[in-house]
Amino acid sequence: MNKHPRVFGWTISYKCNFRCPYCFVWRDASEKDLQLSVNEWLVIWNRIYELYGKCVICISGGEPSYYPDFCEIVKELSKKHECVICTNFSWNPEKLIPVIPVDNLKIFATFHPSFMKFEDFYKKVEYSKDYIQNSQISYVAYKSQIEKIPFYKKELKKIGIDMLVQPLRDEGFVIDNNEVKNTDISKGQKIINNKEEKKIITENAFDLDGYRLGLKSPKGKLCRSGMDLASIWPDGTVSRCTRYKDKVLGNITDINFKLLDRPMICEKDLCTIEYRMIIE
Repeated sequence: MNKHPRVFGWTISYKCNFRCPYCFVWRDASEKDLQLSVNEWLVIWNRIYELYGKCVICISGGEPSYYPDFCEIVKELSKKHECVICTNFSWNPEKLIPVIPVDNLKIFATFHPSFMKFEDFYKKVEYSKDYIQNSQISYVAYKSQIEKIPFYKKELKKIGIDMLVQPLRDEGFVIDNNEVKNTDISKGQKIINNKEEKKIITENAFDLDGYRLGLKSPKGKLCRSGMDLASIWPDGTVSRCTRYKDKVLGNITDINFKLLDRPMICEKDLCTIEYRMIIE
């Protein structure tokens, strides 16, 4: 029996109710999303359960709560699987908390101050804090959002929540002389020149094992992505991971779909999400 629970990164839709200037995902939204009913999704995920047992299903977007009957889908899936929701928290958490046991539901919340007041976000996080994944929320270091990073971090710490500051990225974060620099992904130009802003980002940005910041490369290493992890896209296609979106393993709706039976060599230079699957 595989000692690792299988992880599925499920981008359920690119559609989003926010229009963050530093995000391209909502710009790629189309009508090609799989529009399946709750019962149709249950048939698919019950089959996955029969194959692999309890899995971790990380549901993201876009904004996943924007998908029709989203809360009902999560309620049903959480009866057999652990669901992790990556969300802007624009929905009411009382729809799922405390209906679902904490062992079967985690929330990875992202704060976007252009579309939600901090006071409103704070209240939702405080209400849901036992469900907040790793007691952390995510925050993008967009130029107009940098100044208040210390304040937000201090306030969230009062309720035991840490804030992961993510520099803007195109193909990974930009590192120069051990300083994190922002890249304006809409113009491809470095926009952070103020020393104090750089200091805030550098002190608060996070790196795990050196992969997120491009300090280590996965190229040539064996990786369990495709075997213990897979990425599902809005049209149902499945790839090894987010870096292999162009190489499809199959479609999640196919009754014959299965994960790979062995780890594979990674051919990519950068890994910012699935690096925990790399076999060192």
